Amino acid sequence: MEGNAATMPELDNVTHRWIDVRGIRMHIAEAGSGEPLILLHGFPQHWWEWHDVIPLVAGHYRVIAPDQRGFGWSDVPPHGYTAGSLVADIVELMAKLGIARARFLTHDWGSIVGQLLAMQRPDLVEALIVTGAPDVHIRPNVKLVPVLPKLWHVFVLAVPVVGARIQRNKKMMRHLFTAFEPPGGVSGKDIELYSSSAARAETARAGSAVYRGTILPAFMKIIFDVYGKRAFTVPTLAVIGAREPSATLQQMGHRRGRGGNITTEIVPDEGHFIVDHRPDLVAGKALEFFAHAGSQKPAEGQPPDAFA
Repeated sequence: MEGNAATMPELDNVTHRWIDVRGIRMHIAEAGSGEPLILLHGFPQHWWEWHDVIPLVAGHYRVIAPDQRGFGWSDVPPHGYTAGSLVADIVELMAKLGIARARFLTHDWGSIVGQLLAMQRPDLVEALIVTGAPDVHIRPNVKLVPVLPKLWHVFVLAVPVVGARIQRNKKMMRHLFTAFEPPGGVSGKDIELYSSSAARAETARAGSAVYRGTILPAFMKIIFDVYGKRAFTVPTLAVIGAREPSATLQQMGHRRGRGGNITTEIVPDEGHFIVDHRPDLVAGKALEFFAHAGSQKPAEGQPPDAFA
């Protein structure tokens, strides 16, 4: 099934193509040259989330910003939205592009995919930056309980039919874009672009399926400390806005001495959509972190079925 029929937004020096990946046509936006940097968008966005970041990093890296399955201008199949499937998409995309190892800059559920990829296939991930989500190795504890009501959307969006209807309601989508943001966090024009894309019937169902098949299961595995018991060798930086619930999860659940190579930066006065509001900050931290991280020997991968 074809992706978003809307006109592709234009960005100078960015090219577009579609790659056959595991039975779908995946759209990727590309810019720059050099070592590869893969950008994974969040919900309910697509490659355009990175439009203000790409010009700042493309002078240093070959930038690849895919629309993950179900979003943007990629195909919207009726299945394939489990964590294992989404990770497999990125593994095959890298193979099709001839990329043996890459840096990753990620947001929201793209950050979940990036972290699971780093655990399953650390040989593919040079270094990782997580935004708009906690690192999955945080330690669960009772102090995190008051945060749960703020995460109501994680549970509701996962419900079949109901989750899709919420995505087709523009007032609800605007609330999701503004609830934890400073003034001007995401522009009205971009909110409209993302909301219109998410409101398509197929994409709305895909978004709910991502919550049901990837985001909610990942959250439950965090609660039961599944990920914290696994080695995590990839150098990782978590950059999280102080206004969003992920900041509380990260601060209260930060794990020292377990989970591996993770550094946390909580950014004052910023929210969930820090990529949109502060692309300069995100790009600056990415360039600095990637310049110094990831020179270690690639680690062995872990069994794929552990991350499905």
